[in-house]
Amino acid sequence: MVKADSVIEALSRAGAGRVAAREPMARHTSWRIGGPADYLCQVEDLEQLQGAVAAARAHGLPWVVLGGGNNILVSDEGVEELACGAGVFFARAAQFTARRGFTGLEWGIAIPGTVGGGVVNNAGAHWSDVSRALGSADVMDHEGRSERLSPESLAYRYRQSALKSSHLTQTRLVVTGCRFRLRPDDPAAALARVEALRQHRLRTQPVKEASAGSTFTNPPEHHAGALIDRAGLKGARVGGAQVSTLHANFILNTGDARAADVVTLIRRAQQEVLRRFGVRLEPEVQFVGRWPREVLQAMLGEAA
Repeated sequence: MVKADSVIEALSRAGAGRVAAREPMARHTSWRIGGPADYLCQVEDLEQLQGAVAAARAHGLPWVVLGGGNNILVSDEGVEELACGAGVFFARAAQFTARRGFTGLEWGIAIPGTVGGGVVNNAGAHWSDVSRALGSADVMDHEGRSERLSPESLAYRYRQSALKSSHLTQTRLVVTGCRFRLRPDDPAAALARVEALRQHRLRTQPVKEASAGSTFTNPPEHHAGALIDRAGLKGARVGGAQVSTLHANFILNTGDARAADVVTLIRRAQQEVLRRFGVRLEPEVQFVGRWPREVLQAMLGEAA
C-alpha cells in the first residue's frame, strides 16, 4: 500500500507546483465531471515532468498526462493514476501566430484543448488538422528520455496518431513541445480569419456550456451530429447530461451530470443511429479512470 504522504513528498521534491491527493477531477476537465484522482500534480517544464514521472514510477503508480482536460470523460469512481497538467491552449496559439503575421494555424481557434493534446489526437477543424501543419513534435518516454518525431513517424489519420493507443487514456509518450510549419502573412488578414472562424464556432457550437467538444468522430460520408439530430435525440437528457439543442454531437453537463449519465447518452445515441441508419458511431472522447470493462465494451466494442 503506497502511503499518500510519501508520494506527495516525492512529487514536491520533484518541483511540482501543486500536489494533491484524492483530487476531484471535475475541477480539471471541460465536462466538469469526474471522481478523484489518487494523486494530481501540475508541472511547468520538462524537468518537473521528468521528476514527477520518476516519482510515480518509484512508487509503482500508473500515470497519465492531462492537458486542458478536453476530450476526456473521467469515471465517477476516479482515477487510479497520477495526473499531470500542462500545455498551451490551441486557441491561444492560433491568435498568437496570427497576430505576429503567420498563417496556417487559424483553424486552431476552434480547438478547445491544448496543443499537446491536439498533437496526440490529430485535432482539426475547418478542413485542416495537426497533421497538415506540424513540423515536428518533442516527446518524453517513461524513462524520462526525450526524442523529436516527424509527422510521418506519428502515423496520422483522422483523429488518430501513433501517440493515441486507444480510447482508454494511457500515456506512453508525453508531448512536451512541437513546431508548426507556417507562412508569413499580413497580421490583419490572419487575425480577420481567426475572428471569422471564432464567430462561426460561437454560432454553431455550445461553447459556453460544459462539454468535451465533439463526442463522436464523423463516420465516413456522414456527420455524427446530423445523424443524432435525425434520430430525434437533440435535447435528450439523462440525469444532468443533455444532448445539445444547438449541435447534437455535443453532450452537455447542465450542472450536476455524472460520468454515468454521459455514458448512458453515448450508448443511446449509438443504438438509435445504428438502428435507424445502420451507422456505428465511434467515440472521439477518451475514457479515464476506473471503468467497468462491460461498460467500455458496450461503447467501444473490440477497442476496449
